[in-house]
Amino acid sequence: MRKGDIMQLNDDKLREVLSQNIKSARLSSGYTQENLAEMSEISLNFLKDVEGARSGTSLLTLINLCLSLNTTPNEILKDFFKDSYDKTEYLTQQIALLNDYQKDTICALIKHFKDNDM
Repeated sequence: MRKGDIMQLNDDKLREVLSQNIKSARLSSGYTQENLAEMSEISLNFLKDVEGARSGTSLLTLINLCLSLNTTPNEILKDFFKDSYDKTEYLTQQIALLNDYQKDTICALIKHFKDNDM
């Protein structure tokens, strides 16, 4: 698989998504930063860094935050993968509108891209 075939992770984008969605979930739950930090067994300063997009989290910390917020990592990270999902959904919808000949042509084009490492 070529480098371009996989989504490149971006630390800044990931920290921003974590920041926005953890803070939003915390506020929706009615928790203060102090409450959430204590429930998640992390320091208040670390939570402030996460919510300020100055720090990311380990997987274990993310899971603990999610458990405390009664949400899932998928929900917290959903915006990180949004662009990829939007493109896939758009392509799926558009292909569904095509006739069989057009779908066969798209399949041949995809095969050509894959076979020629494009």
